[in-house]
Amino acid sequence: MNRRIRLQRLAPRDQKQWNKAFYRHKEQRLRRRLLALKAIWDGQTLAAVCRTQHVGRKSLERWLDRYLHGGFAALLAPERRAVPQALSPAQRKVLKYIVRHKTPADYGIDSYQWTARRAPSVIEQKWGIHLGLGRLYQLFHQFGLSHQKVHRDYGPAPPASRAAVVAALKKRPTYHRMGSSWRWMNSPCAPSRVPVTPGRRSIRHRRCKAMNAADNA
Repeated sequence: MNRRIRLQRLAPRDQKQWNKAFYRHKEQRLRRRLLALKAIWDGQTLAAVCRTQHVGRKSLERWLDRYLHGGFAALLAPERRAVPQALSPAQRKVLKYIVRHKTPADYGIDSYQWTARRAPSVIEQKWGIHLGLGRLYQLFHQFGLSHQKVHRDYGPAPPASRAAVVAALKKRPTYHRMGSSWRWMNSPCAPSRVPVTPGRRSIRHRRCKAMNAADNA
């Protein structure tokens, strides 16, 4: 059956719904689709509608087919166009490995954290492709990377510096508990670190006073 005849047969049933949709949607791009449909209902040809609504023949046919198969919801739905992929699946796989297992310093960048502003230079260096920040954010989201605030990053310390830190940590005094006090393990004669509890300070003060008196006697 001719498309125009099928559309005109639906006019009596959908006229009220067309009125509601026309006054609900104020955008010109949506009203143009509704006006094109109304013109077909009124008996105009597709060529005449293309001239009056300033729309291409393929676009008009696509609108009418969407209305025939899905009603006004399909006719007024936003059109989603496929975004061309600048990177091939193999290149996206390599980029995922780079941001997960490499650092920018491996590619001559003075940093150890990946950001969307540092990755484009590596992509251009390897494949000669320029990607915008919006596309890179989409790729990072697909890689399972979260968007976090960048903080100061430091590279790995030289082996000599790391060995010095480990040696300094080993020289720090360790403590072991003896009753209610703490003593240095590498210095048994060092004064004890007694936790301060109610009454403990006065007892310790009396003991020290008694020991001083015995030494002076």
